[in-house]
Amino acid sequence: MGETLPNRQSIRKKGWDYTSGCYFVTMNTHKNQALFGAIVNGKMVLNEAGRIAEEEWRKSAVIREGIELDEFVIMPNHVHGIVRLKGRPAGRPFDAGRPAGCPSNAERPALAPGSLGAFIAGYKGAAGRRINIQRGKPGAVVWHRNYWDVIVPDEKALAGIRNYIRFNPQNADAVMNVGDPQFVGNEKLLELPKTGFLASRGANVPHGRLPVKAGAAIISGFLSPMERAVFKAGLEQLRPLIWVKPWGLEPENDLSPPARAAVHEGRLLIISPFAEDVEAPSLRRAAWCNQYVLTHCDRMVVGHLNPGGMLACVLSESDPEMEIVYL
Repeated sequence: MGETLPNRQSIRKKGWDYTSGCYFVTMNTHKNQALFGAIVNGKMVLNEAGRIAEEEWRKSAVIREGIELDEFVIMPNHVHGIVRLKGRPAGRPFDAGRPAGCPSNAERPALAPGSLGAFIAGYKGAAGRRINIQRGKPGAVVWHRNYWDVIVPDEKALAGIRNYIRFNPQNADAVMNVGDPQFVGNEKLLELPKTGFLASRGANVPHGRLPVKAGAAIISGFLSPMERAVFKAGLEQLRPLIWVKPWGLEPENDLSPPARAAVHEGRLLIISPFAEDVEAPSLRRAAWCNQYVLTHCDRMVVGHLNPGGMLACVLSESDPEMEIVYL
């Protein structure tokens, strides 16, 4: 685990035709302001600005040719939606190669007519103008300057993303109200700079040197094979580690000897962000833990990323200004 830190990489798919295909997009508000309403008992309650955002989204397929809209949701500070663009004849295969499934970075896409970038710009412009009129704030900044996109690789991924969108208000409510976290180990590690590490299942070990700044704690659920390899290396190299677990905390004596030694020496903090009475399927708990990591880290390193998978969806919830490095 070295200290050489690459710049945030451009992972927009080179040569990809963004006038065609199926995309999961996320548009954040400026500075993540909760402009569109609030979540109450697991359901999104829209205010007037939220209703405008919803109306303009629905209108998009009517006023713009070659666009088909699928599942969407307006959240307090962002909009999730699935968009199909029909720029080329049907039958073009989905692309499952890397880096499909990665969120866009600050590199602005070309706004070619009929492209995903042109659609996003048109929607943001129309909704933003109406929201500013409603708020009486002409010229105010409504949206973050960029957006996240995931190229949907196949029908299985599409079904998973639809569920992610449908349950987004309920899951977000659960994340905000899971109860007081439980701790085992050195809670002062939370005061250190924190680098999150997340990786989908499907790869066994991290490739190359993990870009972690000196003195930073690595925070992760350490669930996938790649994440567990990072946990093992962190223990061996005496790194400060914060382990976010999607289940209750077992007795300290049940930990492995290296983990138990790290707890005693103050190098490991184990957190369960769930109250003991919280019940949920394991996949949802894992998603909540990943969101906990995103919320509590200062920067993010992403290892193997399955196109259109749960992690790609969760990453769309991160602060648009957060530094993210893709291995």
